[in-house]
Parts: sequence; C-alpha cells; structure tokens
Amino acid sequence: MSDDAKHLTVHADIRVANPARLGHPSDERLGEAIAELIRRHAWEAGLEIVDPASVQVTVGG
Repeated sequence: MSDDAKHLTVHADIRVANPARLGHPSDERLGEAIAELIRRHAWEAGLEIVDPASVQVTVGG
C-alpha cells in the first residue's frame, strides 16, 4: 500500500432479490460465492484486500 492509502472496514446487508436466477443456492454456497466475488473483483475496483482470509460472509438473520 502506498503512504496515502486509506484503510476501510466494510459491512454490507445484501438481499438476493431473485434466488431462482442464482439456482437457489444453499446459504453456505451463497456465502462462499459472495466472499469469492469480493476477493476476485476488489483489485479491478482499485482496492487491495490486506488479508483475504478476513473476508467473511454470514448468511441468514
């Protein structure tokens, strides 16, 4: 990271509007898929995940 880098912690409440479009995944699979999406696409968005293992997704209420 450069000296002018910012450090963020993000929490997001995500609703799957159309589970059928995703093939009705299990809660576990849905969590894994969202975590993988974040890990893979962060760099494309100009972000660096300092600790990829820290990306955790909890599914359910």
